[in-house]
Amino acid sequence: MRRKVIGYVELYWQCPACGGENLGSHAYCTSCGTPQPQDVEFHAAAKQQLLTDAEQIQRAKAGADIHCGFCGTRNAAGAAKCSQCGADLTAGAKRRAGQVVGAFAQGALQPIACPNCSTMNAGNRRKCGSCGTALSQRQQPKAPAAPPAGPPKIGKGWLLGCSVALLLICSLVYFLFLHTESIEGQVISAGWNRSIVVEAFTQVRLEDWYDDVPFDAENLSCREAVRGQQSSPPLRGSYREVCGTEYIVDTGTGAGEVVQDCYYEVYDDYCSYTGYAWAPYTTVVSEGSGLSARWPDPQISSEMRLGEQREQYVCTFQAGGQTYSYDTSSYSEFQRCQVGSRWLLEVNSLGAVTSISPAE
Repeated sequence: MRRKVIGYVELYWQCPACGGENLGSHAYCTSCGTPQPQDVEFHAAAKQQLLTDAEQIQRAKAGADIHCGFCGTRNAAGAAKCSQCGADLTAGAKRRAGQVVGAFAQGALQPIACPNCSTMNAGNRRKCGSCGTALSQRQQPKAPAAPPAGPPKIGKGWLLGCSVALLLICSLVYFLFLHTESIEGQVISAGWNRSIVVEAFTQVRLEDWYDDVPFDAENLSCREAVRGQQSSPPLRGSYREVCGTEYIVDTGTGAGEVVQDCYYEVYDDYCSYTGYAWAPYTTVVSEGSGLSARWPDPQISSEMRLGEQREQYVCTFQAGGQTYSYDTSSYSEFQRCQVGSRWLLEVNSLGAVTSISPAE
């Protein structure tokens, strides 16, 4: 899976001292001046706009910011000395990065620049957090027209009715198929059916990827189909990029990286052709009554072979003046169906025998 970068967005942090909302790029609270704590959590607005300022984008790409090990001031990743106290930042601590902040949704208000002091403020503020000057609010988009009235709300009575109907259906299924009644019956007959499929090596229509088709194949017909997935585009051939939902990852700089997880569907030629293979030619069957079942003995040529074998056995019972049949593919179970022996039959509401056991 490949992570595809769409762009970068401004994140936000809340001052733990005064509760003021600040842009992620601010190292100090614009309301009370409190330094941004090292462990403060960045978050995204409900909706976002991708950054277009080259300097902001470059900083977001530079790596996580460093908090000075002496005064705690936040500095850009490339800084060698603290901008506040001048200390060597090799003793500093990088901000955590790589956490998923949330999904990306396009369309929020942009940060607002104060007309008096030029401080950037969160788009939802009415006064500058630094100097208190009233901020000019951008014209809010008109609310979309109310959608046409949808279907009527589902009432509790309707839900109750559906629940009752579902309960009745489940009860009916249980009564017809799962609920059984024990009946004692006597075996009155036993029958069997055994079959063997005879295969012939003959001309048939086959399918395979183009590079696996035999060189002597005839009537070749191909179409493109997805052969696999990979994290990078193939060097040749057709492919399609498939990407998931866009989401935001904290870069540790006050900006979030908008990404998608993507992979490539790789296409290849999938072909049908005429070739030779083993295929069913005929089925030879033996059947009879009694417990001595035998397999058929088909006569085959050198271009034929024996394929799948099937066996089916039927025990017939009489109980309460009615006849019941029990089918099984187990020869050992069938061998116990001696005529005259008595069994307990589990019979469902449709009259089908689901299992048998010897009567004590």
